[in-house]
Amino acid sequence: MIRFMSKAAASFVMTEEVAQQVFKALGEDGHVPGIWVVERLPDVIAQAQSARLVARQRDAQAEAQLQASLEAIESSGGLSEAAQADPQHWPVGLSRRLVPVLEMLERAQAAAQPVVWERD
Repeated sequence: MIRFMSKAAASFVMTEEVAQQVFKALGEDGHVPGIWVVERLPDVIAQAQSARLVARQRDAQAEAQLQASLEAIESSGGLSEAAQADPQHWPVGLSRRLVPVLEMLERAQAAAQPVVWERD
C-alpha cells in the first residue's frame, strides 16, 4: 500500500499496483518514498489532467466493449440476468484512480504544500 500525504488534504492509500499505474500516467519513475515539491506542482497537475482525459477515453471504450460482450453473451442464452455484471461492480478505470491524486495536488498547490508518498 502506498500512502499519499499533504498538509493541504486528507491522506489516502492505494495499492502498490494502482499507485504505480498512476505514477506511470504522470510520467514519474514510481520510486517510493517520494515527493512532489511545491515548485513542480503546476507541471504535475497539468500532466495529471492530461492523463485523466486520455484515461477517461480509454475507460469509456473498455466499458462499452464490456457492455457489448455481456449483451452478446446474454442474448445467446449464456448469461442469466442475475449473473450479468452490474456496471457499479466493473473494474475501476485509471481516470477514476487519478481523481484523488489530482484533488490532492490542486489543494497542495493552493496551500503551497508538497505532496509526499510512502509505503504504508
